[in-house]
Amino acid sequence: MDDLAPPSASPLTEPPDLIRVALPGQPPAAAASGPEQNQCADPPAPASGDDAALAGLKEAMAAGFAEVLRQLRDAQAEACFKEDQVTRLHEELQAHRSDLAGRPVRQLLHGLIRLHDDLGKAVAALRRQPPEELTPERFFQQLAGFEDDLELLLGQHGVARFEASGDSFDPRRQTTPRTVPTDDPAQVGHVAERLRPGFEQGETLLQKERVAVYVASHPNDKAHGGQP
Repeated sequence: MDDLAPPSASPLTEPPDLIRVALPGQPPAAAASGPEQNQCADPPAPASGDDAALAGLKEAMAAGFAEVLRQLRDAQAEACFKEDQVTRLHEELQAHRSDLAGRPVRQLLHGLIRLHDDLGKAVAALRRQPPEELTPERFFQQLAGFEDDLELLLGQHGVARFEASGDSFDPRRQTTPRTVPTDDPAQVGHVAERLRPGFEQGETLLQKERVAVYVASHPNDKAHGGQP
């Protein structure tokens, strides 16, 4: 009965466990394989040359952004400076224009104030004079003096009096508030009397000269003049 028992399995008939034989020409790492080795393997470290290139790129980008930011700040500061200059120049120009417009007016007002003072002094002096010395001629001299003072004041502002040359009426520079009839046809259209002078400032005519002009007598006036 012992002869019929199955022979026990020989240990040499089973393949050895965890025995890997490296083939000729294969690296040792390829011979060892398994799930435990693939999961625990470390990722390959980057090369040192790539690190240096990346760091240089970062530095270049940071420097570029800094330069652009600096240029933007400089441009903004320059724009603000120019705007302040334009505003200040505009204010100075407005003040200069206002001063130019007001300066002649102030000068004229000062002149009128001086004339007012002179007139007051003249009136006070005339009142102290005895009545017998206040002749019409003395009064007319005082008025002529004030007329000269006014012309002097106007001359300080470039205003000059004028009388048109010639005896013929010039409507461009003269006006006639009064006419004088004449029977002489040669006198018609000529100046009979100069009433008031004209005034001009440079080439600007401020006031025409006022004159009386001869005009032809109306026939009816002659007929009427012949009646008793």
